[in-house]
Formats: sequence, C-alpha cells, structure tokens
Amino acid sequence: MISITMPDGEVMTFEQVVFDYNGTLAADGIISPAIRKLLTELANQVTVTIITADTFGLARSQLAGLDTVELIILEPGMGGKEKARHVQQAGSATTVVVGNGNNDQAMFQVAGLSICVLGPEGANTAALYASKIVVRSPEDAIGLLLHPQRLVATLRN
Repeated sequence: MISITMPDGEVMTFEQVVFDYNGTLAADGIISPAIRKLLTELANQVTVTIITADTFGLARSQLAGLDTVELIILEPGMGGKEKARHVQQAGSATTVVVGNGNNDQAMFQVAGLSICVLGPEGANTAALYASKIVVRSPEDAIGLLLHPQRLVATLRN
C-alpha cells in the first residue's frame, strides 16, 4: 500500500496501480530491463496490473517472468471503457492509473490518481487534460509511486 498525508491532513491511500502498456511502459512494444525492475519493486507495495490493446502483439512475451504483475490483453474492439470498468471494479478511489493514450482517458476520469506519460510515442491531449500529473517517462511515473513524498510536492494546494 502507498499512503501519503497532504499538508491539509488529507490522507491518500493507493492499493493498486493500473498501467497502459504501449506508449506508456513500452516503446514500439518493447519494455526496457529498467522498467521491468521498477515494476517488480512497485509490485512489492501494491497490486500492479497492465491493461493493453497490445498494438504490437509483444506484451505477453515482453512481460514474461514478471509473475507479480497481472497482464490483461483487451479483446479487439475493447478499449477505454473496459479499462475504466476494471479500475472501478478494483476500487477507483484507491487506484492509480498511468497511461498516455486516448483509450486511457476514461480510466483517468474514474481513478483516485491519474498520471500521464509523455514518452517517445507522445501523449493524447484528451488523456493529458484528464490527468492529475504529467511526467516525462515511465521511470518518472513509477518513481513518484516508489517515493510518494514527491506526490505531496506535486499535489499540494
């Protein structure tokens, strides 16, 4: 669990992090060893789920061996609404979502905290505007969660 106390006394608690895959964690369908290591570290604190349309068809092989990370590959035609449904079922208020695409916007709107990644594949403006925090990379997004006091600095009034 990740818990932070804001200066006004509000306590924010997160039990799950849901990631998009392509453009968020992976570039051209490939995930770096550094991201794999960070996901493993994060999974020691919270439930980590990756939900993807798997544009490049590489998610399953790229995430092989990350047994502490749940992978959900969406059926063709499923998208943002399905991602949002999963977040709601998991508990919106205690879920952080991390993405970059148009199909991430719906989950951004229902999650307790949303982080948009401006990675090498860019970010959809609807996702950007729906997010609470914008970061340069997946490493930065995971770093916020592994070092939650950084969230206080970004989210405080």
